[in-house]
Formats: sequence, C-alpha cells, structure tokens
Amino acid sequence: MGPGTAIFLKTAPDADGGAWWLRTEYRAFGVEVRGLPVAKIRSNWCKATEFRKDLFPPDLAAYFPEKESPFAIDGYFDGSKTKQTALVGVYETCKGERGAFILILAMPQGKSPAVRFLVEIPGERQFATVDAVDASTVAVFHCMECDHVSKYKWNKTKRTLRFAPA
Repeated sequence: MGPGTAIFLKTAPDADGGAWWLRTEYRAFGVEVRGLPVAKIRSNWCKATEFRKDLFPPDLAAYFPEKESPFAIDGYFDGSKTKQTALVGVYETCKGERGAFILILAMPQGKSPAVRFLVEIPGERQFATVDAVDASTVAVFHCMECDHVSKYKWNKTKRTLRFAPA
C-alpha cells in the first residue's frame, strides 16, 4: 500500500455483494494539489487529496485500467495554448464536510497552477475517474463498471466548461 493509504480510505466488509467503490469511505489528508495550496482551490477547504493508484491497496488498484492514471488527464480543453490537467480526488472542508471533486488546472510554464474549473460532489463515499472524450470534453465516471458518467465540454461563448447532458 502507498503512503497515506491507511488514513485515506476504509472499505466496509462486503455483506451484500455491493461493489467496493460504493462501500469505500475517503479522507483527504493533503494541504495542496499539484503544488496549489488547498485554500486557493476553494477557500473553505482545509484538506484535499488527488486520487492516485498508489493510494489504493493492490486488490482495489487491480480494478483500474492499465493506462498511466485513471484519475488525471492532460489536454488543452479550452483550446488555448496553455496545458491543462483534469483530475479527481477528495476534499474536506474546515468544518469537516467531505466529498469528491473534479478539478481542471491550467498549468502555465514557469507559473503556479491556476483553477480553471471545479465541481464539488458532497459525500464521504464518492468515487470518480476521468478521461477525455475529445479535445474539448472531459468525462467523469462515477463508478468502475457502469455508465454513470458526467461530461463537461468547453463552451466558447461562456468561456468555461459546462455540463454536457447526454
């Protein structure tokens, strides 16, 4: 198990055949994500942790695709020349409220990352992976073996990512 695994997640025993991602509770423990202090992501957050394969025990990590990471992708989602990274993880507010997040950071060369897009998904058992549908659309999968997916597409008029209904 990777560093922080014991405090990061706790999976309840399988009493009724439920999938592990529905029975797993997450606890954020980091004070920054990709070098960006948590309070600069959302002012009321005190902790956030990006999902990474090494934070999951081997039996759970075996469910993830062989690709580099099911939790982060790089792209130019807004069509600009600045690389962005879309990633998922968990947060905890300073009042103790927990949930998952979808975050897109602009990664300008030689500068600090900047938040381009953020969605909070409240709840202690929220799980997500992320992938690119195309150059301007990010898909967030809310489970491992289902079709529950949220898509966010760059809207040129509004100059932001917007939820794209199926």
